[in-house]
Parts: sequence; structure tokens; C-alpha cells
Amino acid sequence: MRQILSLVAASLISLIPAASQAMTILRLDTNLILYGPVVREDLAPFRQELSRAPVKHVVLAESRGGDLTAAYGIADLIRKNNINTSVKGFCVSSCAVMFMAGTERQIIEEKNYKKTILGFHAPHNKETKEVSVDGVPKLRNYLLKTSGGKFPPELLDKAMNIRDASDMLIFYYPEEGKQSVWFCPAGAKPRPKGCEKLEGDALSAGVLTTLDRLNVATLDPKPSKTEEGKEPEDPVNSASEK
Repeated sequence: MRQILSLVAASLISLIPAASQAMTILRLDTNLILYGPVVREDLAPFRQELSRAPVKHVVLAESRGGDLTAAYGIADLIRKNNINTSVKGFCVSSCAVMFMAGTERQIIEEKNYKKTILGFHAPHNKETKEVSVDGVPKLRNYLLKTSGGKFPPELLDKAMNIRDASDMLIFYYPEEGKQSVWFCPAGAKPRPKGCEKLEGDALSAGVLTTLDRLNVATLDPKPSKTEEGKEPEDPVNSASEK
């Protein structure tokens, strides 16, 4: 399978205004690809995409998170519209909040799928980096609800009771006999081997709804008769920027 998002990520360097650092939203048919940092202004264009045409799937890629208010707003729209979500690369903090809103939640099938990371931690002030104690109950309840009550209390405690904004509970794709859940304090090196090993996995915790990895070819629009027999086109590489 061809590389997913990596070529697009390279091309987006020249397309994203350095000052705004907003998410890039790509569309192909009924699929949206959300790439990069989350800012407060991202909610409006996402809502506009939903009003413009139906959306069935959201791919979240290479995002370190950002504005939690925007993430909650986008997550609410994902959930209300019964949209599925998948992840490529890393998706942490507020990005993971949006991912958890998906009806079905998967990791994308690709060469480096074993390195895919979903990361969770308590909300914090983006300027001071201080943990927002008042925001913890809402996020904790949200993760319990979206996981169907499966998110283990001990893992939630690790994610919510952090001392530094960079502390992170991370999940890798679960594989038999391999450690896949870690708590990484700020400065822990190397990651993840320098982090604390934790029991459980992304499926039993309700983070993923299936271990089946998503073949992006299935996101393509149905080919016309003249296109039948051709190799499916990567939906990410053929998407248009919005």
C-alpha cells in the first residue's frame, strides 16, 4: 500500500500559514482528514464541511492536540452525526478527544501502524501549562461515556492526576505478548521504554472499537465503469484542501 498522509504532510508545510497554526481539513467524497494542531477557530470550518455535504468518516493525523473547547465542539458534531474515526501517526491530547467521539474507532493499516499513538492527559492552561483541575471531571466523564464505560479507573487516574502538562497516558496498537499501554512523565526517555508499564490495552479500555485496521482503499468513492480494474487511489493523497 502506498504511504498514507506522509506525502500530504510534506506538501502541507507550505500550505499552512505559520501564524494561524490551524488544522488543515481535507475532503474526499464523504471523508474528512484532519491534520495538525487544533485551534479555537477550527470548529467553524468543520461545521461548514458537515453542512456542505455528508461526512461518514474522519481521519485524524499527526496532531499534538491544542484547543480543548474546539475539540469538544468537533467531537460533539462527530458523535451526533454518527461519524467513524481513524488515526494515522500520533493523535494526542485534544486530538484524542475528537477521536473518541467516533462511532467506530480504528487505526489505519500502514507500514508503521505499530508506532501509532493515542495519548490522553488532563486539561491544562495552554499558556501557563498548569493543570485545569476544574476541567478534569468533564474530561473524565467524557472518556468514560465514549468508551462505553470501559476506560479503567486506574488508567483514568493516571491520565487525570498529572503534575506536568507533558505527562501522558499513551496507547499503542495491541499485539499479543507486547506491552501497549504506558504512562510517560515529562522528560521520560527513551519513549516508551523509559515510561511506566501499565496493564490493559486500547481495545479492552474502549479506546478502539476493533483491532481490525482500516484499509484506506475502502474510503474511496465507488469507481465508475471506466475506472474499474484500476488500482484504488489513496483518498488522502487525492483529497482537496479546505
